[in-house]
Amino acid sequence: MFPKFRQSTTFDRMSVIRRAYLALALICIVWGTTYTAIKYAIIDFPPFLLVGIRQTAAGLLLLMLALGNSNIRMPNRRYIALQALTGLATITGGNGFVTWGMQYVSSGLAAIIGSLTPVLVVLISLVWHGKEKIHLRMVLGVLLGFVGLALIFREGWQDFMRPEYRWGIAGCFASCFTWSLGTVMAKQWNSPGVSPLLNAGLQITAGGLGGFVMSFFFDTTHTIHHTTQGWIAVAYLALIGSALAFTLYMFALKHLSATITSLYTYINPVVAILLGWALLGEALTPWEVAGMSLTILGVYVVNSRKR
Repeated sequence: MFPKFRQSTTFDRMSVIRRAYLALALICIVWGTTYTAIKYAIIDFPPFLLVGIRQTAAGLLLLMLALGNSNIRMPNRRYIALQALTGLATITGGNGFVTWGMQYVSSGLAAIIGSLTPVLVVLISLVWHGKEKIHLRMVLGVLLGFVGLALIFREGWQDFMRPEYRWGIAGCFASCFTWSLGTVMAKQWNSPGVSPLLNAGLQITAGGLGGFVMSFFFDTTHTIHHTTQGWIAVAYLALIGSALAFTLYMFALKHLSATITSLYTYINPVVAILLGWALLGEALTPWEVAGMSLTILGVYVVNSRKR
């Protein structure tokens, strides 16, 4: 009987891993669309106020769903405090700074800066003395992905030299660092026995409240221009971009390494380019096709490394 039990356990574990990769694939698509949605939303909403409204609404929704489940119990105060701290890094910092920065830079430029996340996750994990292990195939995959993104945006690098983009670039780099830090914190502090839904709710709610605080200090105006387009963008960002996608992210992070989970940052710019081509009539050049091919190859190389 024991060999059968062991075989069943192994099969269940592989099934969970497959679901984690499926969750990661959905994250790649959904978070790739949020750059476009943010561009629409910040036309009518101050950036940090947008983060506060979007994330607090999503977080409270997830907490209601989690606490409404009789099988999910609220953890102790220390665990809640650690989740709140993680949310301040990933949501207030990671989502807040990039939303603020996208006032001044294109969504594509913001996405390519965000693609540095896997590299920073590895470096922060090493400093943190975590369990992350670096493999040659992982490094090669990260490099391939970054080269692919460089090809995609090869004609846009001059944007870095424009004065009006500098603050936006600084915001995007700050977002990349704080999100990477939050990813490592979540990997270290998220308990396997706590529901990813509850973890996501705690982190997003804390991060959203932090967005309101940042809005008080950094938003130049607190006026909202109420348009149908703006509120549709906010609703999409809250329900799909935050509530759904971040719960999937917590599930993927629970079962995959922090470095592999962060590889969605390579797919996001690809999704943004395809959306621009399909919906906005933007050009899709051979260089961009080559870059997307290298990006996908980089993801494959990392995920196919020997375990």
